Amino acid sequence: MTGNKLLYGDELFAEIEKEMNSGKVVIAEIAPAVRVSLGELFGLEAGTNVQGKTIALLRRLGFHDVVDTPLGADIATYYEAEDIKKMLDSGTGKFPIFNSCCIGWRMYAGKMHPELLDHITIVASPQMTTGSVAKYYFAEKLNKKPDEIVIVGIMPCALKKYETMEVMRNGNRYVDYVVTTVELAQWAKKKNIDFLQLPVESFSSLLPTSSKDGIIFGATGGVTEAVITTLGRLYGQEITINEFRDDAEIKRKTVTIGKHTLNIGIVHGLQNFEKLYEEIKAGKTYHLVEVMMCPFGCVGGPGQPQASREKIQQRARSLRQFADSAKEKTPLDNPTMQMLLRDFFSKLPRDKLEELIYFNR
Repeated sequence: MTGNKLLYGDELFAEIEKEMNSGKVVIAEIAPAVRVSLGELFGLEAGTNVQGKTIALLRRLGFHDVVDTPLGADIATYYEAEDIKKMLDSGTGKFPIFNSCCIGWRMYAGKMHPELLDHITIVASPQMTTGSVAKYYFAEKLNKKPDEIVIVGIMPCALKKYETMEVMRNGNRYVDYVVTTVELAQWAKKKNIDFLQLPVESFSSLLPTSSKDGIIFGATGGVTEAVITTLGRLYGQEITINEFRDDAEIKRKTVTIGKHTLNIGIVHGLQNFEKLYEEIKAGKTYHLVEVMMCPFGCVGGPGQPQASREKIQQRARSLRQFADSAKEKTPLDNPTMQMLLRDFFSKLPRDKLEELIYFNR
């Protein structure tokens, strides 16, 4: 990031390498959708899981370490579910609540429907939450200052570059640079790295795991599945849901948690949001609405390899299957999340915690 200038391609790579050579600790975070699409740019089938090779690639490009954006999704899910529970229990909730993870949706709402901005969850996006938490957690563990930690998002969406312009209440950036899926492949080829021959490596030992709920954010319906299953756990219920996983452009569901019956809307494609919004304006009650700008969610983002509708759907199916293979199903099962709650978040004053996990509004 140079001032308020968004960086792309060779200029972006050069700026990140400059940070690496300056003595700063440069950390990459990988969005869930990247791992099921990057391989296409090296001749693999759509949906091939290349998580381990992507981690290895980033280390060979010079990154100090690599963390998982789904960990930020776990953090966001936990605190959003906690906030929703308080709203439901107090009867003072301002519904519907919309997701914040899709910046395309947030930008669209800001321009076309500013009346809805107060209904978008105040919990920052997974990229931003991962970035801020990693920045401060690594600083503590490595005896560095937060401004000596540089966070680079590896994202399926070029619009995510705009999140590098967002700053926390303390003035620090959540994320410093964003490299899209396509740009990462370009960078690897520029450095003559043979991606297919790379070994499979693991995420940072400092922040090693995320849950199924965090990983599934990258496909339509995933955010809702994560929030509902986590909300259920907060009410003492074990909820297993697969009904949000079909790829319909508009989904309307009803879920009962405890004494609460929640009406849920899920859309991908902003034109489909407008159809659902007409229902809301006409008086239909929705508690949670998930909006993704791109076809089938982040797997179809504007930073991914160009692909047919069928290939994007294959990415979504593969991401869901990969998510289901995770041992930890919700943020409450994730030992890394539990460690952060116990050893990091609990030691922060509430206002300092909110600096890391909430938008600076």
